[in-house]
Amino acid sequence: MLETSRLRLLPWHEDDWLQLKPIAQDPEVMRYISDGQPWPDERIREFVARQVAGVEARGFCFWRLIDKNTKEMIGFCGLQPMVDTQHIEIGWWLARAWWGKGLATEAAREAMRDAFERAGLRRIVAVAQPENLASIHVMEKLGMRFERETTHRGIRVVLYAIGGSPLLQQGEAGL
Repeated sequence: MLETSRLRLLPWHEDDWLQLKPIAQDPEVMRYISDGQPWPDERIREFVARQVAGVEARGFCFWRLIDKNTKEMIGFCGLQPMVDTQHIEIGWWLARAWWGKGLATEAAREAMRDAFERAGLRRIVAVAQPENLASIHVMEKLGMRFERETTHRGIRVVLYAIGGSPLLQQGEAGL
């Protein structure tokens, strides 16, 4: 279990998709995620199943974020392989009620520390749509540096990174 002063970062269980549902179906939360559309139940269940499998296969995932005071799941933060690339990406989503409190940065710092120290990663990337200034600000607070604008899964994004040297910059599949 990973922990910060205000949060617990925990692995998922199959039925945790129900806690993610209000977040993944909030249009404001989803505004800068993929195509900006809220996720249907099946996509939420598939996401949770991938996180369960990720912990088993790699020892990390997008961890559930649990507020220590309320015991409520407020979002997720962690790492996963980035589709169609050799990168490991860090990412976060928070329920709207928890925005603006520094929790994404707090959780991401702990997930990043764990990735470098325990999982032995040498480089981590993050992507965001250029309009998602809040996520870009979190990336910068984490010490990540802008590398380039690119397209990921058909969506224009900025790519930030920390650690190691860039992989496959030109002609990289899907990024």
